[in-house]
Amino acid sequence: RSMNFPVPWRCLIPSEAADFVLYNNGAVLRDLSDRTGAMIDVSGERDSPKRLSDRIITMSGQAEQKEGACRGIIDKLRKLQDLQDPKEPGFFVIILPSSAVPVVVGAQGATIKEVLAAAEGVELSIGKENIMNMPDTPIGLEGTVAQVTAAAAAIHKVVQDMADRGRLMPSDFKYRPDKAAQSMASGAGAGL
Repeated sequence: RSMNFPVPWRCLIPSEAADFVLYNNGAVLRDLSDRTGAMIDVSGERDSPKRLSDRIITMSGQAEQKEGACRGIIDKLRKLQDLQDPKEPGFFVIILPSSAVPVVVGAQGATIKEVLAAAEGVELSIGKENIMNMPDTPIGLEGTVAQVTAAAAAIHKVVQDMADRGRLMPSDFKYRPDKAAQSMASGAGAGL
């Protein structure tokens, strides 16, 4: 089966971390991109929801390139959080199209068990609700750089498989304000 399209990996970073990685025209990200071959993009004001204080980092490329980029971003975040001991767990949030979450969990949690086995010792929490005005669900990963990277890779393998079967489209990985506005106009935003 051929790859439909390489699914982008997306994570949330606090806006102060975004300032750090974007400093000096994004030198940190350019360097990481050069080293890994991944394309790394940080959402701007326009392409992330107004009330979301975090920024969205999107990593594109082949699986191993995205894995390298992800590891590099986790490293940077750990430095910012002052986590010096490599054994000390750090927290990292990836976002997935909500429609992928039940598949990532699997029947009776079978698939997520495999993910957790691949990243032995990682703690995983699935957001109860979607991110503000986005058709996405946050997944929190807590662990060492290696554990979190392994978990992200295992999760995205499942997501890639869905895309290869035509169950996810490139548009499922983009925040589109017009789409969010539609869902709000249809009454979803009544509780705001």
